[in-house]
Amino acid sequence: MKAIVVRPPTPGVSFEDVPEPSMVPGTVKVRILENGVCGTDREVSAGRLLTARPPPGKDWMILGHEALGQVEKVGEGTSGLEEGDLVMPINRRGCGQCMNCQMGRPDHCETGGFRENGITELDGFMSETLIEQPRYLVVVPKNLRDIAILAQPLSDLVKSVDEMLHVQGRLHFQCEDYTLNCRRALVTGTGPIGMLVSMLLRTYGMKVYAANRREPKEVEKRIFSEVGVQYYNSSSGYGELYKEAGGMDVIFDTTGKADVIHSLLPLLRNNSFLAFFGFSSEGMMNLTSLDVQRLIFKGVAMVGLANGQKPHFERALWHLASWKTVWPEAVKMLITREVRVQEFDEVKRVLERKEEGEIKVKLIWS
Repeated sequence: MKAIVVRPPTPGVSFEDVPEPSMVPGTVKVRILENGVCGTDREVSAGRLLTARPPPGKDWMILGHEALGQVEKVGEGTSGLEEGDLVMPINRRGCGQCMNCQMGRPDHCETGGFRENGITELDGFMSETLIEQPRYLVVVPKNLRDIAILAQPLSDLVKSVDEMLHVQGRLHFQCEDYTLNCRRALVTGTGPIGMLVSMLLRTYGMKVYAANRREPKEVEKRIFSEVGVQYYNSSSGYGELYKEAGGMDVIFDTTGKADVIHSLLPLLRNNSFLAFFGFSSEGMMNLTSLDVQRLIFKGVAMVGLANGQKPHFERALWHLASWKTVWPEAVKMLITREVRVQEFDEVKRVLERKEEGEIKVKLIWS
């Protein structure tokens, strides 16, 4: 079968013929329809992701951790899926040793021995077909076919907001009317993750600000206008935002940039939540003893967030279904481009760098 192949940590990506896995009892064969491209794919392709490594015994790996496919064949002893079902694979597998992994929550692996498709020791999903167990597949409603690929990154954020609400359960986080309408959230970075988490926090009723170090692009203006998110140009810092809105109850950083994170600290209110989702391969942040004292006395919770699991995928699909009704134009604009896999020179360009105005690019298998 054809596949998009990487050889980490060596930079580069190629389109190759690779062995097609054989079906065994308890598995299904999935015909891949499309893949999503994200920053992690680009980091792996460029040889910059430290955790990227091929499966044991191989010097190559199939790239990709976002996919939508159709069940082509159901193996012996398999239940819960039928030929023709639209499905999405989840992309993290547990270590098999710790309790969290044994209970289906490898996002909280305690040993660090988890594996991730297309990233760490498991082939990814950028191939013509996939052989998988039903437990690792999420059924997708057919009327979400056009935007379902967004469920993978959104699932990570559904899990992240769950954790935020769980941690903030340490105080009376709801407002007087038991909503979250009085709470303010700032999202730094307006890429696909920043867009999706802004929409998700709005779904929960929070007042949301999205920041980037430039004027908003036209697509951002249109999306944020429909969703009800206020854009802020942070090129001169956050002083004006603090004057306008005061401190933030939640700050969700999707940039991973040390200087950005450090500049956010004065915005944190008492008992606030600072979420780290993005990561960067460079930069340094120096915290003074006074910075640390302020974080302590303010009671700030700082949490690193990543990876949703099957329940989060399913809820992400429900969110996408509701957004198609509530914010129809914004949802349409989230998919900014489709590229056919057969046009591999263009695929390579997409995997090398983010395009101007890009939110989510899909690779289409014919």
